[in-house]
Amino acid sequence: MSAQPADGRRAAIVLAAACALWAALLTWLGADRYFSYHSGADLGEFVQTIATPLSGFGDMNEGGSHFLHHFSPLLYLCSPLLLATHSPVALIALQAVAGALVAPAVYLLVRPRAGAPMALLAGIVALFYPPLVGVAFTDFHENGFAPAAIAWLAWAVDRRNWRAAALFVLVALAIKEDEALMLAVLGTGTAIWAVRRGDRALVRFAAGTVVAAVLTLAAYFLIVRPLVGGHDAWFALGYITDPEAQQSGLAAVAGRLSFLLEAFVPLCFVPLLGPLGLIVVPGLIEVLSSRWSITYTMGQHYAGVWVGEMLVAYAVALASLGPRRSARLAIASLALCVLNLSVASPAHWGHFLAPVTAHDRVLDAFVAALPPDAAVGTHDEIYAHLGFDPNARSGWAALPEYALVDDRYPSAEWQAVGRPQLDRLVRRHVYDLVRTQDGVDLYRRGNGTP
Repeated sequence: MSAQPADGRRAAIVLAAACALWAALLTWLGADRYFSYHSGADLGEFVQTIATPLSGFGDMNEGGSHFLHHFSPLLYLCSPLLLATHSPVALIALQAVAGALVAPAVYLLVRPRAGAPMALLAGIVALFYPPLVGVAFTDFHENGFAPAAIAWLAWAVDRRNWRAAALFVLVALAIKEDEALMLAVLGTGTAIWAVRRGDRALVRFAAGTVVAAVLTLAAYFLIVRPLVGGHDAWFALGYITDPEAQQSGLAAVAGRLSFLLEAFVPLCFVPLLGPLGLIVVPGLIEVLSSRWSITYTMGQHYAGVWVGEMLVAYAVALASLGPRRSARLAIASLALCVLNLSVASPAHWGHFLAPVTAHDRVLDAFVAALPPDAAVGTHDEIYAHLGFDPNARSGWAALPEYALVDDRYPSAEWQAVGRPQLDRLVRRHVYDLVRTQDGVDLYRRGNGTP
């Protein structure tokens, strides 16, 4: 038996174990974030959506079907597990597993080019890449599936396994309309490159990908969205048109430059050393062109639009640099990734992680005591625990039957805006206090006039 196949098997086993450990760890950390009331409203929104696959597929905060905002049929595949477990932790685990699946694709891209040991090192770097960790750790979003779909699509194209590649194209198109836009652009560029090389098979596949992407966008905006009541302007246009969100001057430049450094420094700028670095450009343009700085803030789900492409470009460029140079750069990348996650992590461990306290148990009791399907208004961290209630929402602008609030909620906006709004409604007896304990207050609609 040769040493090379044995090395390959050992490397594959080590990477599989690392991926399993990574997914388990991110699930555990995400569960802690949830149980200690540090998850945000988005988790509640997605639980409401995914828990109703046959009756609305929407949430109160979005005001109807999720398809009003995004084309995400892949979420239907999440429904059986969520409904079977009846716990948002199921979605947290799915996102963690999806993040872990990026590493095997990186490994398979590097192995035939630079051998199993280097492939293993590249796969480990992928697992420690801070933007990927941030995407996996943030509240559940469709974008959490995008990095793995793109990485495996790149592997299938690299192997010229067109059936597998077509499957991964379909998976990506079912994640979100962003992926259709990305594939339309990348498919066009790939087709032009393949024409110049005389690669007819790749030309056909790339052209087919462009057609599928364009048809997906057309079907969403011309058929699906109007069918669910989307006759107004698409909300996402506000990301590039909202004048109130635009940063100006040095802040606008510094924020975007900092974002680019956070994306490239942990990888030692290796993606820029090969031609595949171009595949990262469309995703970066999308997030950097937004007037909302949240899209180019690490630790948000928006990074899912470009992380897969970044790690594919990293893998292929790293494998082309020769054994010594690639090994040094991979080790340096790993060190920088670990340092980033330890000192300035996009996951913000110190903010989102905490032991479950007696106060959290009080919140649990209030949530459990609410009537089934009650119309409840609350703030983000409690709303995340009310996803299975189809009538729960953030805030009380719609004057729901109940208002559930936590006076310990550490939000400046809540203390400055939300709490005073509710206090005014209480003074007018629009809401009357029903129960209070440890700073948690439950109100019910009274007879007062708003």
